[in-house]
Amino acid sequence: MKNKYLNIINTLLVVSIYFSTAISAYATKIPDYILNTIKTELPQASVRFDGLVSLPDGTVYLPVLPSNPKKNPAGKIVSTYPADRKLSQKPEVVLFDSNFALLKVIKNKNGHITVTDTKNIPFIIKTGLFPQDMLVPPGLIIPEDMKIMMGDLKIATSASSVNDIFKGHIESTKSDKQSKFVPVPYMTDKTLLVTTLDSKVVNVIPSDSVFPKFTFTLENLPKFIQPVCDDNYILVASAGKTYIDVADVKQEVLAKKIDIGYQPTEIILNSDKTKAYVAAADVQALFVIDLKSMSLSEKIKVKGYPKNITISKDNKIIAYSDKNTGDIYTLNLDETYLNSYAYNASNISKIIVIDKNIYLLSRTDNELQVIDTEIKDIIFKQPLAKKPVDMILIDNKLYVLCAIGEIAVFNLEDFSCATILKLPEAGFFKKFVPVNDTNLLLITNVTDKKYYVYDFVKNSVLQTANTSVYINDLQLLNKRLD
Repeated sequence: MKNKYLNIINTLLVVSIYFSTAISAYATKIPDYILNTIKTELPQASVRFDGLVSLPDGTVYLPVLPSNPKKNPAGKIVSTYPADRKLSQKPEVVLFDSNFALLKVIKNKNGHITVTDTKNIPFIIKTGLFPQDMLVPPGLIIPEDMKIMMGDLKIATSASSVNDIFKGHIESTKSDKQSKFVPVPYMTDKTLLVTTLDSKVVNVIPSDSVFPKFTFTLENLPKFIQPVCDDNYILVASAGKTYIDVADVKQEVLAKKIDIGYQPTEIILNSDKTKAYVAAADVQALFVIDLKSMSLSEKIKVKGYPKNITISKDNKIIAYSDKNTGDIYTLNLDETYLNSYAYNASNISKIIVIDKNIYLLSRTDNELQVIDTEIKDIIFKQPLAKKPVDMILIDNKLYVLCAIGEIAVFNLEDFSCATILKLPEAGFFKKFVPVNDTNLLLITNVTDKKYYVYDFVKNSVLQTANTSVYINDLQLLNKRLD
């Protein structure tokens, strides 16, 4: 028995060396030949950034990385438990031709989550290692002779805070008739994530409801919430915290914390949504999050303290203002990371960068200003209604939202204001929220418990939707959370 455990320890040392050299990418990425087999046999499977595999029916598989991977694998399944099962039949153990393995999470007779009995698991799998950045399902019980596979991986308890974020269901005292309404086409089966100015709670509101279905509570007031990866995850930053929480929507757990060392304040995504750029308080830098691995990939030192960060549609340039001076800078996203001063403006509420031009909203001057970054000066001004707060670029037009309740449509081809729309009610309007693959924008109103559905092609408000909470920030999920 002693010799057996010495052999396992020696094997683990080999595994550690192996992971530090040949397959370090396995920590966050299942090999393509395995992914191909999974997607072929289980087309509805989702593979999380840390390697955990899940199915819509709740089935979960833990990946086991091989200590002695075989050469030239094809992703073929060589054995299963129970024997001779296809992956589509969801066996409890799956061993591939590279010695990569999957272990199904099951419940024992006492209702505790675990894996199959150790006698059903080949020894070659027991010499492997779980990905060291994986969130193991909280409360998982691992057999004693398999715990060496954990490495430095920790198992959260069933009562761990990773389970708390999606708890807090609300039982409404209102009738369905009072709480439900019929959303406009293309807004059906969507979910609103709503934060307020004075609460740690994120309200999860179905698009056909006035009231939250449930809430999740953060550690402090939210700085931002950002759905990513086809709305499978939500990135959340709280005031006073130096990390970004990654909430797994399907598993309903906090899957990871990405610590950047400073308090995150703003976030933007590149056009293909594979990277997030984060600005933080009190640091002259931008942080790059790789959304495939959910990890901090880079810290870019910049001039000034970034605010109002924005990225061009071609992902070549980031523009931002210095929160202390109002200086506007551009940052080339190539190997040079050339960081250039462009202009100085006061009280900026929004920036958009297109080629060599920067379009900015000045709340002090109540205008849209166009800055040429080559001559470093204003080349055009467009007067606006009071308090311009947000704008969005759609089909070579800028849609500008003013807080007093007005939308101005600005044509980039001839620098003209194409049309102006007065919104139907008073208040302090704050933000555009695009509805993907539609002609719709949601418009938030900070001073009232409602939002508006705006059709930018028809240039008209299609619906006024009431909510039970005031809206400071709103993000939209293109799916329904139950």
